[in-house]
Amino acid sequence: MKAKILVQSPTVDTYINVMAALCDAYPINKIMLSFIDKEPDDSFIDDIQRKLLSLSSSSSYSKASRVQLEVETADKDHIRLVKGWDVIDVTAVSKVIAINVSAACISNKKVHICQLSWRKRFSNNEPWILEDGNHQYTDLMSAGALSSLYQDHFQKKHVIIVFGALFSIVFLLAIAKFFWPGFVVPEDFVNVFSLLIGAAGLYLAIISLKAHNA
Repeated sequence: MKAKILVQSPTVDTYINVMAALCDAYPINKIMLSFIDKEPDDSFIDDIQRKLLSLSSSSSYSKASRVQLEVETADKDHIRLVKGWDVIDVTAVSKVIAINVSAACISNKKVHICQLSWRKRFSNNEPWILEDGNHQYTDLMSAGALSSLYQDHFQKKHVIIVFGALFSIVFLLAIAKFFWPGFVVPEDFVNVFSLLIGAAGLYLAIISLKAHNA
């Protein structure tokens, strides 16, 4: 799997922990550090790699240190930014960017939007290091409100496709009637067609009601 980590925070430890959590959660073989609104910083990347190697005695950090690492300046078009990637990490970016990137992924089932969060408070001199139980790496597409929006999008999309197909049939029947005035639509077909439109409309209403109450 390929992962892209969005880079905005200047804190090196953020990225080594994200990389370690990412490689624990998914079988990652390539990571792209995507710098938001700036060119990649070589010294910053060297610091990340050096810190990863210093922690490689831990299995989590060891896996991350062996993954192919590349860098880029992030595309300002969020749809292009996420296209072709399996995981997009938004831990180190602002909420506005995280929301915009997540919105770009709503129509793509295959992309995981992930975020690292801590389950403990660290003291001032305590290193922020991943240990069992002290952190959580969450796929935002399968948790909370974003998941509801994601599921609602796909359910509505399927219903809209059905509506499109039904109205295409109506259009074809209208053309047939225009060119062949003697053409008669069977009554049973009309009844079934009416039931399908009613069922699709009812299902769409139920989906919207569920999303509103979620």
